[in-house]
Amino acid sequence: MKYFKKQEGPIPSPKAVIVLILAALFVLALLPSAARAEFKKTKIAVLDFQIQGGRNDNPDMGKIVAEWFITALVQEGRFDVIERRLLEKVLQEQKIGVSGIVDESSASKLGKVLGAKIVITGTVLEFQNVLEVNARILEVESSSIIAAESVKSSSGAARLEDLVVEMSQKIIKDFPLEGYIAQRNEKSVLLDLGQRAGIRKGMRFIAYKEGRVIKHPKTGEILDIETIETGEIEIVDVNTKTSTGTIVKELAPGAVEYGMMVRSSTREQSMRMEEAAPREPVRQERTREEQEKKKSERKTIILAPTF
Repeated sequence: MKYFKKQEGPIPSPKAVIVLILAALFVLALLPSAARAEFKKTKIAVLDFQIQGGRNDNPDMGKIVAEWFITALVQEGRFDVIERRLLEKVLQEQKIGVSGIVDESSASKLGKVLGAKIVITGTVLEFQNVLEVNARILEVESSSIIAAESVKSSSGAARLEDLVVEMSQKIIKDFPLEGYIAQRNEKSVLLDLGQRAGIRKGMRFIAYKEGRVIKHPKTGEILDIETIETGEIEIVDVNTKTSTGTIVKELAPGAVEYGMMVRSSTREQSMRMEEAAPREPVRQERTREEQEKKKSERKTIILAPTF
C-alpha cells in the first residue's frame, strides 16, 4: 500500500486566486502591439445623393455621385464600403427606396441592418453657375451627425466628379488613422500600421502622448485628456502589418518615443508642428566686405609723445 506525502504549506484562498488572475490580465493588457487586435476597417454605407437644381434631368445622377464616393473611399484602402448590390437588396427587403432616406433616424436604422458604423448622405445643388456638393457623416450608434462637409465652385466649367473627389478627401480626413510606435531606431520608427490599414508611402503621422486628465470640477467626470504632440513622421516603407517612417520633425531630441500614439496628420497639423519645432540657431558669418567695413570704422588711437 502506497502512501502519499501530504503537501505542506497554506492553501491559497479563493480571494488570493482572483487577485492573481486579475494581475495577470493587467500585465497582458500592457504588452505591446503583438497582443493588440488587428486593425479593423471602418464600415461605411454611402446612400444616393439628393439632386437639387439643374441636374434633375438625369434620374440616375444621385446614384452616380454615390458611386464616385464609393470608388474614392475604396481606393483609400482603409474603409470597408458596403457594396451597392447588398445595399439595394436590404432596401428592397425593408420596402424603402434610397431616395426616401432623408432623416437621421431612417439612415441610422438602415446602417444597423447593414452592420455599418457610418452612413454618408448628401445633396448636389446647382443654381445658375454655382455647383455645390454637401455631405453629412452619420454615426449609426448614436443616430447623430458627427461631421458635415461642403465644397463649392462658382465656375460653370467645374466638373461634378472633381468636386466629389475633393469632398471625399475632406471626409477621409474626418477619420484619421491611429496606431502606436512599436520601435525607434535613431531617426526612424516602426508603426503597427501597414497595408491592411491603408498606409502608403509619403503619408505623415503626428506622434503624441497623453497629458493631464481634465475633469469636471463638481462631478469629477473625465471630460477630456490633454494630448501633447511630440513630432511628425513620414512613411518611407510599408509592409503588410507594419510600416517604417522617418522622423521629419521633433519637438526636442528624443521626444518621439517607443509606445507613443500616432495619428495621420493634415496639412494644418503639419504646419503647426513646423511652427512648434525648435529652430537651430543661425550661424552669422561676416562677409569679407563686412569685415573691411568694420575695420574702416574702427577708431585709431594715437598716443601723444611725452616729454
